[in-house]
Amino acid sequence: MVSEESLISCFCNLGCDVPHELVVEKCLQLCRTYDMEEETFVDLWVAYAVPHSLDINPTIDDLNKMEKEELQKNKKDLCNMKTTTTFDTQDNVRINQEITNNVLDIYTTGECSTSKQNKRVRSPTAEHENDTKIRAVDQVFTPSTYTTNVSVPNRAPSSAIRGKVLLLFGPDVKSWSKQIQQDISIVKAHHPHIPKDVVYMFEMLSTQATVLTINCLNFGERLCHIWNETMGSTKPNVRYVRNVASMSQTPFRTWGKILTMFDKSVENKIVMLEGCKRCKGEKNAPVMRLDLSGIKYYSVFPGQILAVEAINTSGNTLVVKELFVKGHAPLASVPNLLKDLRIYVAVGPFTASNNLNYQPLWDLMERVSEEEPNVLILVGPFIEYTHPEIKKCTLKDTYQEFFDKILARITQCLQGKDTHVVLVPSNRDVHHDPVYPTPEFILNTHRIGSNMANVYSMPDPCIISVEGLKIGITSVDVLRHLGQHEVSNMSGMDRVGRLADHVLSQATFYPLHPAPSGLNCDSTLLKKYACFKRQPHIMILPSDIKYYCKPINESLILNPERLQKYTYAKLYIRPIDNGKWNPNNVSCEIAKV
Repeated sequence: MVSEESLISCFCNLGCDVPHELVVEKCLQLCRTYDMEEETFVDLWVAYAVPHSLDINPTIDDLNKMEKEELQKNKKDLCNMKTTTTFDTQDNVRINQEITNNVLDIYTTGECSTSKQNKRVRSPTAEHENDTKIRAVDQVFTPSTYTTNVSVPNRAPSSAIRGKVLLLFGPDVKSWSKQIQQDISIVKAHHPHIPKDVVYMFEMLSTQATVLTINCLNFGERLCHIWNETMGSTKPNVRYVRNVASMSQTPFRTWGKILTMFDKSVENKIVMLEGCKRCKGEKNAPVMRLDLSGIKYYSVFPGQILAVEAINTSGNTLVVKELFVKGHAPLASVPNLLKDLRIYVAVGPFTASNNLNYQPLWDLMERVSEEEPNVLILVGPFIEYTHPEIKKCTLKDTYQEFFDKILARITQCLQGKDTHVVLVPSNRDVHHDPVYPTPEFILNTHRIGSNMANVYSMPDPCIISVEGLKIGITSVDVLRHLGQHEVSNMSGMDRVGRLADHVLSQATFYPLHPAPSGLNCDSTLLKKYACFKRQPHIMILPSDIKYYCKPINESLILNPERLQKYTYAKLYIRPIDNGKWNPNNVSCEIAKV
């Protein structure tokens, strides 16, 4: 049953003004007539309003137009489909069976095989008949369980460099071992996190375009507001326009989203700016080429929302005078830390590429058991779908059962310890949802064991609060993705820091668009759950790029690399001095296990 309060809330969440009573009554009438939920109706309204250049705040006349042009037409088409389309029951069952049989082929090879898949026999008899597969039930994680591929080099470090510190940041730490008993509070920060039962892969192109347009519009206006407050006194008479295609002999300011295209004639990338306001009579937003020859230093990437000061005399090129990209969110409130806090961070894969022994993880757990840090953050993938042994399907356990065994071993290692474990999944986990943002793991206490009080399952991305300290975490290699698509004129500078600052300045865990193949981004979920209004104190951005730890815009950026290389990070956070957060007061060691 639709309600007035819920409908008004949906409009307010979209950034609309509270509609007039008559408008609300009309909206409720349309919801009842066409059997729609409040959120669905608001999404349909936005999808109709944006391409028709209508005000986002609805009116009676505009709602009548939408009903006549969209709702009535769709309802009529649906009725015609129901009356004219029939299916033979037996054929329908056969088709569904073929789809079920071939679904694994579709998702693994991109092609649908016509041959039926044989069901997996799990009886004891079948196991004795076909005993060539590796069984993870017996002698779990012992080296003798798996056959190592000798052609793959072993990355395990020698005993001489075990514990070697690769990078040291901040003041020296006298001891990493547990000193005193300390109760730690770990909760999700006041930030929208993707729910466990989220529905994805239902995103339509029109909805995706609407989300991107609204995001560009809102963030661009915020950028211009910050720019005006920062530099407005030096240029008080500068004009701000929404239409990036406006022609002018004098400089004006506008904003939009960066697009890049490779030009074979000059063997270089062309940088373009896509506006967020469509001109009347046009189906698509205007796209203008950017002439950045007048800019000394710049760094842009596809999907970046930025503001420019430019001149457009020819009608198809913006000659840029200035760029403004500093859309950083305000820093989170000062954490109320009264005692020292020790946090260890390790990122998957957690096993070598030639076996499933997970020896790097167990070596780490041995050290954690000895030193007992306050928090251990484990970021996926835990069972990566591209691992050679996983691709061979050599396990007789299901992937979920195998994951439960890993968690059971982790909790067993920490039994009787005060260390709190935070689990963050990855879209690359073979047993989990292959979408980004990624819901949290659903933990099975019956399989894992009862020692689960200090285990916290978080989604990806997430912002956790440890005694008020805000830590942003994601598993996606956003630094490498940005580096592959960045167009910059800043040679010799701190490249990793510049890539990390792109994440902070766009106030989102993943600002690149479109996402590369292999990363299944849902734009609607990304806008809801991957943006942050408050910048975390610490950002964990794992990457295949070399380990990194440095303050950027008052946040400590950390890349601990992969535990597969026996590399992990240790953080030592001290109590706050003078009521102000200072990332330079944090000590960090990135070391070999």
